[in-house]
Amino acid sequence: MVEWDAVIADECHRLKDSYSQTTRAMMEVNALCRIGLTGTAIQNKYEELWTLLDWTNPGHFGSAGEWSNAITKPLTVGQSHDATKSQLSLARQTAKQLVQNLLPRYFLRRMKTLIAHQLPRKTDRVVFCPLTDVQRQAYLNFIESREVEILRTVSDICSYHRTAKGWCCNQFLPDQTRWQGIVFPSMIALQKLANHLTLLVPQTTEMDEKHQYALKTLKTCLPDTWKPLYKDRDRVSNLVNPEHCGKWKILRKLLKFWYGSGDKVLVFSHSVRLLRILQHLFTSTSYTVSYLDGSMGYEARQEVVDSFNSDPSRFVFLISTKAGGVGLNITSANKVVIVDPHWNPAYDLQAQDRAYRIGQTRDVEVFRLISVGTIEEIVYARQIYKQQQANIGYTASSERRYFRGVQQDTQRKGEIFGLSNIFTYHSDMGLLRDIVNRTNIAEAKAGVNLADVDMDRAASEEDALGPVKPEDAEEDGGLSQLASILTSKDQGEALLKSKKTKPQTNAVQAILRAAGVDYTHENSEVIGSSRVEEQLSKQAEMALQGEDGHLHGQTTLFRDSDDGGEQGLHGTYNPPDDVCLRQFCEMAREFGFGDATEFALIVEGWSQEERRNCLDTFYKRREALLDQEAEQEVGREIGVEVAGAARDGVQQDTESRDGSTISTMQSRMKMEDEKPPHSKDEDVKIGTTFHEGFKKEDEKIVHVDGSSKRTSIFLADSDDEDEL
Repeated sequence: MVEWDAVIADECHRLKDSYSQTTRAMMEVNALCRIGLTGTAIQNKYEELWTLLDWTNPGHFGSAGEWSNAITKPLTVGQSHDATKSQLSLARQTAKQLVQNLLPRYFLRRMKTLIAHQLPRKTDRVVFCPLTDVQRQAYLNFIESREVEILRTVSDICSYHRTAKGWCCNQFLPDQTRWQGIVFPSMIALQKLANHLTLLVPQTTEMDEKHQYALKTLKTCLPDTWKPLYKDRDRVSNLVNPEHCGKWKILRKLLKFWYGSGDKVLVFSHSVRLLRILQHLFTSTSYTVSYLDGSMGYEARQEVVDSFNSDPSRFVFLISTKAGGVGLNITSANKVVIVDPHWNPAYDLQAQDRAYRIGQTRDVEVFRLISVGTIEEIVYARQIYKQQQANIGYTASSERRYFRGVQQDTQRKGEIFGLSNIFTYHSDMGLLRDIVNRTNIAEAKAGVNLADVDMDRAASEEDALGPVKPEDAEEDGGLSQLASILTSKDQGEALLKSKKTKPQTNAVQAILRAAGVDYTHENSEVIGSSRVEEQLSKQAEMALQGEDGHLHGQTTLFRDSDDGGEQGLHGTYNPPDDVCLRQFCEMAREFGFGDATEFALIVEGWSQEERRNCLDTFYKRREALLDQEAEQEVGREIGVEVAGAARDGVQQDTESRDGSTISTMQSRMKMEDEKPPHSKDEDVKIGTTFHEGFKKEDEKIVHVDGSSKRTSIFLADSDDEDEL
């Protein structure tokens, strides 16, 4: 065996699976120094980081089981929306120990912020696209089928045998095959339904068994209209039918706007067949289109890239996410569209950076198209979850806690894990919208109770830790804009100026609304921390041990977590329209606007972070008003009680012979008058109990042995690959 001085593995995230043949082969390479280069050390779970670290320094980080107990479980459990104070505290402390004590010796990370001055701005907007009526009905027909019903209920408990149905009465499907065999094909069918109906139609070139299964799925989804669709499966007319693809209705409107603006567009999809369909759709337009997928050789790929970069007439570039997501420099484009999300967020992030890299001179706008209510929302929600976990592992950031589920915990599947969530249609309102609203409300409720929060200090700490929304320098949540309008002599003129600040964004937003899109958000707004979450994390770390020695960390931090569990999100977090309108009008009056319309014009241009901060200010004012009213009510009740006691005392005094009763009553009245509704000493005691530090005796981190002669390092950057 050759004894190498050093081995350098580029794109070493391919070693993330400890059981893969590639990883096992690399473990056999004998070298004194092992160096790995990657931009995505954590793609799906923390065990991937352990695998890479264990490759660089075998045996230094304990076993996989020890890593799971010391790192994975505390971090994932503590990130749950329902996490208790003790769980959140342990998670934040574990992340800090990992980032500050363990990784610095083996993990060198370089951020894009080092070259930020050489790059323009990038925005990453997620567009939740409605299905067409035909798509929606086909989707519902499929998930309501008997086979999918079995998949959705495999974890439900059988009332007769008291065990999971999937291993009891529903082990077999109607055709006597096991349900495990249709899980993956059914998920693929849902993804096809969410994109284009003709993806369901069997291809002539498919093998007979695959062809028959696809035909069966088509009949299930379109029981009344499958025959003409199957008969004319090779005709272009089926492909260009706009009712077969809700996303195409939106995409073609955006392309028309971009074409007139002189932009160039990259369109990514991980489905080659969908790319071919899009290629056919473009035949009905005047756009010039380039195409790249994995079937092309490297020389052919580079030729088509060079042609697109050098030819101004080339408008759209259709690219396979997996084949074209790395190694390509396409800085001539300034718009990126990701048609369908990938389960692994790294693929979509790498695709974006084909245009956003050194050499780009224009601002880059990314649009991710997500079919609302479908499996794609689950896919994107898991992207958010994985990106948050990666940020925690890299920087120990206090990420916002959206999801109740815990990865790899079969007892805590929450909203995004498990077959039941995958095979459920989440209505036209969507899943992510409700989850984000719920978290915003929970943080607002928690925020009004943080009476001891120093917001200026929190803001400065947030700046030091990293902004929530890096592409926007405004950190006051839009309140400075609101204040400037309120203090302006001519509010009408100020309103007009505020509407002109983002003309491009408003134009795109108008196009999306006209296409039926009700909800969008910036991906950077949902990734990262918030002031409330930062403060809750700090309080959780300090408030777990009371003076009496009993644990006080088993309560959840968000009020909605105590409401009894898995309620329907729509009823709880989407109040009736009349309630929303009334509260919005009250907010407009609170901030001094003449009517709600003027206020709406301001709010329309705000990001989610800006709206959250405005809501937080509104709730704090209302909380203070309610507290003041409560104190006044208590004062009135005490006054009535004292007056009644005085009248009783006078009556007793007239009946008293020696005058001793009146002195007793006066003393009691004095004591009652000086006594507050509750003792201040109790407040001090409660505050002390809540803020006192907590030490967990059994807490430990994986032991790192630094005595080995092997010198290995692990390098990472955030550019998704080693070239800039």
